[in-house]
Amino acid sequence: MSSVLRSTPALLRQLARATSTRPLALAPCTCSSPSSTSAPSRRLLSSSSRSKIASSEHRNEHANPSTLLTDHPVPDVESISRLEGLMRLGEKLSREANKIGTVPARLRGVGVYERGQGPPVPPAARDSKELPATRRMADSYVQMDLPFSHDEGLREQYVGGLSKVRMGRLMEDFDSLAGAAAYRYVLPDGAEISDASGVFFLVTAAVDRMDVLRPVANPDGSVPDIRLSAHVSYATSSSLEVFVRMSTVPTTDNDSETILLGRFAMACRSAQGGKFPVPELDVRGPEERAVWQMGKEMREGKTKRSQQSLTKTPPTADEAAMMHELFLTNSDIYDRKSSTPNSIVWMADTRVNSATLMHPQERNVHNKVFGGYLMRIAYETAYSTACLFARSAVTFVSLDELQFAQPVEIGSLLLLDSKVTFSPMRGEHRSFHVSVEAATCDLYTGERRLTNVFHWTFSSDRPLQRHVLPRSYRQTMQWLDAQRRRKVGIEVRKGYEQAVEP
Repeated sequence: MSSVLRSTPALLRQLARATSTRPLALAPCTCSSPSSTSAPSRRLLSSSSRSKIASSEHRNEHANPSTLLTDHPVPDVESISRLEGLMRLGEKLSREANKIGTVPARLRGVGVYERGQGPPVPPAARDSKELPATRRMADSYVQMDLPFSHDEGLREQYVGGLSKVRMGRLMEDFDSLAGAAAYRYVLPDGAEISDASGVFFLVTAAVDRMDVLRPVANPDGSVPDIRLSAHVSYATSSSLEVFVRMSTVPTTDNDSETILLGRFAMACRSAQGGKFPVPELDVRGPEERAVWQMGKEMREGKTKRSQQSLTKTPPTADEAAMMHELFLTNSDIYDRKSSTPNSIVWMADTRVNSATLMHPQERNVHNKVFGGYLMRIAYETAYSTACLFARSAVTFVSLDELQFAQPVEIGSLLLLDSKVTFSPMRGEHRSFHVSVEAATCDLYTGERRLTNVFHWTFSSDRPLQRHVLPRSYRQTMQWLDAQRRRKVGIEVRKGYEQAVEP
């Protein structure tokens, strides 16, 4: 597991203003390309809109039985509008909070620990304050503003060489954001995160999803002022679901527009070992109840999908038929009876590898590497892979479920293996999937250990001229898994259409 608190530069911490705001949120949804519409309305889907979507999907499936081989249409914009309307609960929570939490600097260990050794654990808590028995969503609300329009130094940190906002850099901030919200929820009002030392700590167990709903940049290419916010949406006995939201900063003339929604799963652990109980979530009103229900259903859905993973269950009959169809359609190429067309790229030929030594500057208080830092370098590797495959500029669309299965030790070598695992084969398409496997290598023994796998969706700025084919059985499983994830994203978005709008 990877700790959630990541350092935020002093400059950014000063920019985290505790003013009335709008907020946070999050939940997954996958799309072929980010929506570029203006701020969504907060209306329920009309029956005519539902019928329109259903009939459109029926026509597509009837025209092409192998629907997973084609590019999925973007769902009706109203479904996204309803989602954002629900997520705007965070804006209400920010007004209810006694004090808006800001994103703190990451906690650093004292001194340099021996390789493979964790930080010293104090024998007792620093503070005798009792932890709260119950908490509300508003008690966990945190936010951070990034005023790009008038801060040149900030733009220098966040705008990359391709004149685009560095999404990987923002992911580091999201890791800090989720951690800050979780600590603010568990600790009593007025307590500092350092007060948890010797009692408990919170770690990022997973990033359940991140979905972009509109481009980060404005239509004229400028970068708007951005607000990052987060709050707890669901809690079990020792874990928390944290919704995060990236939006434009509201002005006197314009409301905020949601740019990205995401969800982090946080685990609370005792400093002495084992699980540590968290306060019970006090849910009040239909708005909070709807968000709580969404968090609960998504957590349960994650467990169900895990049990149905291709690593645990064989391909379904439909998937087996799809593999057979893939072979028949490209039998000459697989049998090497003909040359590979320019429109086909073997999965292995899309690979991009990198190796990075893990230094103490990126450690957390547990002497492990921050999850946000891992997300950033994995994203940058995936982005490079996507551009090389698309042969054009690409836009980040979503990050699928990510489990921090193993910690990354300071001093280890992090190996990233990135490749395109799926692109639609029929019709005009732009979106495709990139998977990045992360593994650590012990420089003294050579031992390798898989830590996590990242699954990204990108959209090309122009229709793709090529598609990916797997060659080995393992690659075929990865190809099928990417399609499953794509389908889950569509289903998640459909689920929002049934959510109750406040």
